Amino acid sequence: MSTNRSGETARTGLGSIDSERFDAMAAVGGWRGVVESVVPTLVFVLVVAVRPTALVPALAASLTVSAVGLAARLVQRQSLAQVVGGIVLVLVSALWAWRSGAASNFYAAGLMINAAWLVACLVSLLIGWPIVGALMTLWHRVADESGKSEGSDGSEEQEETNVPDDVGAARPSAWRTDPALRHVKLRYHAGTWVLTLMFALRLVVEVPLYLAGEQAVSYLGAARLILGVPLYALTLWFIWLLVAPSRIARTEARTDQR
Repeated sequence: MSTNRSGETARTGLGSIDSERFDAMAAVGGWRGVVESVVPTLVFVLVVAVRPTALVPALAASLTVSAVGLAARLVQRQSLAQVVGGIVLVLVSALWAWRSGAASNFYAAGLMINAAWLVACLVSLLIGWPIVGALMTLWHRVADESGKSEGSDGSEEQEETNVPDDVGAARPSAWRTDPALRHVKLRYHAGTWVLTLMFALRLVVEVPLYLAGEQAVSYLGAARLILGVPLYALTLWFIWLLVAPSRIARTEARTDQR
C-alpha cells in the first residue's frame, strides 16, 4: 500500500477497486513496483533478442535485477510482501527455462498462472460468487467487524447506529440473495467478466506465440510486457468504474427510492 495526495492509504492490486479514488500508479505498486515487475522480463527479452543463444546470460541478468530489487528493500527495511511474489515467479521461470533449455519456457509459469485465474473467475461466476463481489464482500465484512470493535470502546457510537449486530454482518453479502440489490450483483458479475477477459486475452495472444517455439520468443516477451502492467492497470480501472463504493452506494440508494 502507499499514500496518495489526499493522505489516504492507496491500495494496490485488486484492493484498489474498493477505493473512493482510483490511483492507477498506486494500483500497480507505484513506479518502484512497476520497475520490479517489468525490468526482469525486459532484461531477459533484450538479451535474447540481441543474442538468441544466450539463454543462461539472459536468465542470470534477469535474476540479478530481481535480486538487486530485493536487496534494496532489505537495506531500506521496507515490506517484502509486494516484491516476493514477483521474485518467486522469476526464479521459477528461470529454473524452468534453464532445465528445459528453451527460452520460451521462461514464460510458461506465467501462462499457467493466467490459466488458473481464468478458471477461477469462470467457476466463481458459475457458482454465483463472482470473484470481484467476493473480494468486496470480504473487505466490507472486515471493515464492519473492525468498526464494531472500535465502537465497543464508546457506547455512544453503538447507540447512535441502533442497528442489530446480525444485520451489519449479513449486509456485505446481501447482494447475492436480495432481489432489491440485483443491480449490485450485476455490477460484481460485470467486474468479474472484465477480469476474466483480461486473463483470456493474455492466453489468446501468448499461447500461440509460446507454441511457436524459439523463433517467436522475442514476440512472446513483447506481448508479456504489453499485456502485463499496462493491461492490468487498465483492467483495474474498468472494474473500479463498475464497483467503486460510491457507485455501489448510489445504485443502492436508487433502489431504495423505488
